[in-house]
Amino acid sequence: MGTVKALRTNPTVSPDESVNPRLAKILEKVSVQNEIIVALANSNVKSMLEVWFNSIKKVGITNYLVVALDDVIVDFCKSNDVPFYKRDPEDGVDSIAKTGGNHAVSGTKFRILREFLQLGYGVLLSDVDIVYLQNPFDYLHRDSDVESMTDGHNNMTAYGYNDVFDEPSMGWARYAHTMRIWVYNSGFFYIRPTVASIELLDRVAGRLSREPKSWDQAVFNEELFYPSHPGYEGLHAAKRTLDFYLFMNSKVLFKTVRKDPNLRKLKPVVVHVNYHPDKLPRMKAVVEFYVNGKQDALDPFPEGSAW
Repeated sequence: MGTVKALRTNPTVSPDESVNPRLAKILEKVSVQNEIIVALANSNVKSMLEVWFNSIKKVGITNYLVVALDDVIVDFCKSNDVPFYKRDPEDGVDSIAKTGGNHAVSGTKFRILREFLQLGYGVLLSDVDIVYLQNPFDYLHRDSDVESMTDGHNNMTAYGYNDVFDEPSMGWARYAHTMRIWVYNSGFFYIRPTVASIELLDRVAGRLSREPKSWDQAVFNEELFYPSHPGYEGLHAAKRTLDFYLFMNSKVLFKTVRKDPNLRKLKPVVVHVNYHPDKLPRMKAVVEFYVNGKQDALDPFPEGSAW
């Protein structure tokens, strides 16, 4: 009793360099132990991208790559000695990626990521509104197809809880127990090169192309979590929620951590400014607080943001 354990990790795919020989050569040079941080960027996020890659350089991370979606970012990466990859033109994808805002770019990343996995690389997919304070590869478990930052802000919301739905008209059976968890953040997750991971990317990319008004983060979570049921076969992918104090979203930072004298002493691995639209000044404040030691750097900002 208690000695039986199921297989935790799906096997990785056999690398297929014929998928994209040019990208394969870049990854061979830039990756470390077949792992790499990848961010997509167009000129709309140039200022945030600068804070992003400067924080990565400061930590000493070398295995990162910017997928440049326009020529402005290509030139910007060249002038700052940042590894980049400019994709071959692809109608439909590129027109959105070059001109779109954050959500439009987010939708294209699932199609682009597929090639990285087919080439056999584990990818830490990163939005550019993230500040790196430690090397995230030192804190991954690599026991699941997907390890993701959570939008949750405490143990319950981040890791799951039993939520009771009350329906008084049912009398004796008025209390129905439900399992809940706050969504994974599709702007920061590690994905292993497995068949299940590739299927996830295909499912999400397929739905986003068929449902142009869908939000990529909602679709990402639905495909990861929905179980098989009549008329639908669920995805058989293993998942892990990353520690929300190490892989910190901006709600955790500005609502809880900055106000707690003990939590302020913790050094997160990354801080993702996902809950706030004033991203650039908050990113700079995170650098001031955690890197430059300015203790009041986070104080001027409100918990939330105005509509």
